Amino acid sequence: MQIDQNEIEPNDRVGFFEKNQKWLIRIGVLTVIFLIVIAVVWFVRRPKTVDLVEPKAAIITETITGSGTVGGETESNVGAQLQGIVQKLYVKEGDSVIRGQQLALIKNDVAEAQITQARSAVTTARAQLAQVSRDALSSDVSAAAEQVNQAIAQVEQQRSVITQTQKSVDQGTSVLEQLLSETELAAKELERSTSLLESGDISRSEYDRNLNIQKVAENRVEAQKKAIEISRASVNSAQSNLRSLEANVRVLQSRLRTIQSGARAEDVNVAQSRVAETERALRVAEEQAANAYVTAPFAGTVTKINAETGQSVGNLGVLTLVSVEPEIRIDVDESNLSILKVGQEAVISSDPFAESSFSGRVSELGAAVDQIRGTITVMVIPDDPPDWLRPGQTINVNIITAKNVSRLLIPETAPIRIGDETVVFIIVDGMAAHKPIVTRLPTADGVPVISGLEADDRIIAKPTNINVGDRVQAR
Repeated sequence: MQIDQNEIEPNDRVGFFEKNQKWLIRIGVLTVIFLIVIAVVWFVRRPKTVDLVEPKAAIITETITGSGTVGGETESNVGAQLQGIVQKLYVKEGDSVIRGQQLALIKNDVAEAQITQARSAVTTARAQLAQVSRDALSSDVSAAAEQVNQAIAQVEQQRSVITQTQKSVDQGTSVLEQLLSETELAAKELERSTSLLESGDISRSEYDRNLNIQKVAENRVEAQKKAIEISRASVNSAQSNLRSLEANVRVLQSRLRTIQSGARAEDVNVAQSRVAETERALRVAEEQAANAYVTAPFAGTVTKINAETGQSVGNLGVLTLVSVEPEIRIDVDESNLSILKVGQEAVISSDPFAESSFSGRVSELGAAVDQIRGTITVMVIPDDPPDWLRPGQTINVNIITAKNVSRLLIPETAPIRIGDETVVFIIVDGMAAHKPIVTRLPTADGVPVISGLEADDRIIAKPTNINVGDRVQAR
C-alpha cells in the first residue's frame, strides 16, 4: 500500500524525515569507519619499496688500519752466557755496528767442565756398547731369574691378601644382614611401644628403652656399612697392586729372556748410536771451550766497554749496546688474527707530515690477546725511517694483508649486524630474507665481501627498518 504524502500530517511528516536522516547518518559513519579500516590495513600491509643493487667485482688491496706509537731506544748489555776472559775486542766506544757483527772473543773456562762431562759420557757409552755386545754371563742369568722368582712370590702374596680381604667383605655383609634384621625388629617393637604409650599400657621409661634400642641398632648398621666400604676399598687397592706386580713379573721375565738370548742386533745398534752421539757432543764442547765470539743482537751504537782484554766478563757483559732503530707498536682487533702475519708490508704516515709516508714490515705479533680490550699488539719496523720520526710519536699504520685480490664490493649501507653475524637482505617470494656474509674493512669504493655472496645476487641497498619476513618490492 502506498502512502499519499498529502495524507501525512505535518507532524508525522517531520518525524518520518528525522528517522530517515538518523539512519543515513549512521550508515555514513559506518561507511567512513569501514573505509578508514581498509586504508589502515592497506597502509600496514603494503609492500615496502626498496632499492636493489648488485655486488661490484673489483681488484683491491686489503689493509688493517690502526694508530701506533713509536718506541724509544733499546739499551742492552752484550756478552757471553757463561763466565770467561776477554781475549780480543773488535770495537770501541762510539762504534756503530750491525746485527750479527762480531764484537769480542771470549776464552770460556766454564766450558772445560763441559768437556770433562762429555768425555765421561763417551766412556760410559763405550762401556755400554761393550756390555750389550758380549754374550750373557751365567751370573747375570741367575740374578735375573732370582728377580723373576721374587716378583712371582710377591704376586702370590698379594693374591692371598685379596682373598683374606674379600672374606672380610663377605663376613661383614653377613653381619650387616643380621643387623638389618635386628633393626627391623627394633623398629616394630618401637612402633608397638608408641601405641601402648599412647594408650597408657606401658611406662615412659619402657618406651624410652625401646627407642634407645632402635637408635643403637641403626648406629650399628651404619658402622657396619662403613666397615664394609673400607674393606671393599682395600680389595680394590690390593687388586690394583696385584696388576702392577703382575706387570712387573712380565717385564722381568722379558728381561730374563733377553739376557738368555744374548746380544741383539738392535741393542748393539742403539749402543753404537749412543757412542756416536756422545762423541759429537764432545767435539762441540771442545770447540766451545776453545773460544767464543760475542755478536751484536741488533744494530746500534757501542756506548760503553765493560770488560777490557784480559778481564773476566761479569754480569754487565763485555759492552753496552744501544739500538736507535725505531719500533712502532699498534693495537688491532683480535678478529684480524687470522690474516696477520710476520713480514707483511705496512704503509706508515703521520698527520703533520702527510706528504711523507714510508714503508715498514710487521716484525712481531703479540704473544697474548688483551682480554679487556680484545686487541693484540703488532710490532712494525720501518724500512727507511725519516728524520722527523721520534720516540713517543703517534703514527698512522696501514698493514697490507692482501694485494691485488678479487673481491665483491657492496655499499657501506647494505651490511648490518644481527647478533654475531654480518648479513645483507635479499627478496625471496616478495619478502625480505637475509644472507650471512664475511667482510673486510670498508674501502673508498665499498665494503669487500670474501664469502656468502654471489656476483649475480641483488641485495637491498639500505635495509633501514627492514625485518626478516617483511613484504617488500623493488623500486
